[in-house]
Amino acid sequence: MDGRPPDTSGCRVEIAGLVCRLSGIVALGGVSLEIPSGSLFGIVGPNGAGKTTLLRAIAGAVGPEAGSVLVEGFAPHETPIEVLARQISVLPQHPVVPAGVTVREAVAWARSPHMGRLARPGAADLRVVDEALEQTGALDLADRAIESLSGGERQRVLIARALAQQPRLLLLDEPTAHLDLGRQLEIMELLRTLAGRGLTAVAAIHDLNLAASFCDGLALLSRGQVLASGRPADVVAPDLIREAFGAGVTVRVDARTGRPYLTVTPGPPVVGTGPRVHVICGGGTGIEILNRCAEAGCRLSVGVVHVMDADDETARAIGTQVIEEAPFSPISSAAAAEATAAALACRAVIIAPTPIGPGNLRNLEVAEAALAAGVPVIMVEGQEARDFTGGAAAAAAMRLAAAGARVVPDVSSAIEALSMLLAQEGTRS
Repeated sequence: MDGRPPDTSGCRVEIAGLVCRLSGIVALGGVSLEIPSGSLFGIVGPNGAGKTTLLRAIAGAVGPEAGSVLVEGFAPHETPIEVLARQISVLPQHPVVPAGVTVREAVAWARSPHMGRLARPGAADLRVVDEALEQTGALDLADRAIESLSGGERQRVLIARALAQQPRLLLLDEPTAHLDLGRQLEIMELLRTLAGRGLTAVAAIHDLNLAASFCDGLALLSRGQVLASGRPADVVAPDLIREAFGAGVTVRVDARTGRPYLTVTPGPPVVGTGPRVHVICGGGTGIEILNRCAEAGCRLSVGVVHVMDADDETARAIGTQVIEEAPFSPISSAAAAEATAAALACRAVIIAPTPIGPGNLRNLEVAEAALAAGVPVIMVEGQEARDFTGGAAAAAAMRLAAAGARVVPDVSSAIEALSMLLAQEGTRS
């Protein structure tokens, strides 16, 4: 048993020419990247760019077909798990959280790499657990049942569990996904503090502005390759964002922090004369779909999306009909009814690979209503991995598929399926 204080010396990560395949498909195609020790490093890019696969390769869960990954000189995929667990801690996007235990008990399970087989946590282990809870501002939650926590509290506890493992490298997949703005800022401030104490933290982050505001360095991925890496100011650039996301943006510098931030560039409205298409999206997952459909001349409706969401800004910039809800508010009955009416007037509905939580679950009800009325629905697979409802979103996706929705592997395939559908049915609206 090892009850030493948490090691604050971070790991340097060196990746050279990394190629990884998943189910025979190249997920990473020659990635080279250096992540300094003691830094907060963000991995950004559109859905399907390879962010999660890159984290898994660094963690040793995916072995390279070519190239190398070195964490402080050792290759994670060749390292025994019991040794690896003392160096690297991983917080996946959908961690397994046991029910029926207290916060302290759940965090204490992370001490397993430092204890003998079947050993129970000793006094030194429990001190490490409490230190981890204190670092994350969660010590006052120690005796609460894990299932009683709010989203922000739960995420702080999960980070505490990762810290109780006493890693030198912390890997996080979308640590702020589906948290409200205040809790997102809390989590990023926490990660910033941990990196300031020497831990290396690498996080896949979908919000470009959030990543640019807090990270020391960024890597922008697109189609399994690194388009750019370095300081946020070097990566958050209009030409790079357009290449990765297919969206025009304006980049400015925050006078207080000196860090870049972006907004979607307003342009002349794109008034389509082609078939009507309704897009269900959010969090930037619809940017490529909206731009490509607009360029093809489709008449678009979008929603329900939240005001100030990246997809809301994109839809407004290209002049589409947008059904909106107030920021961080659940979709109201009125907004859902408006979106349903818009979808029923369309030739097709596309569901982007959007995380679904209690606040936007009604969007899938919009899709179900459209499909039941005979409007074709195209959706990107994997909703169960983007389900923050406890299973309701995955169940809705299964019902859609069973009722005849076309399920495709990614955004490009969704757009291709839409083109084929519209070509078959003509352009009547």
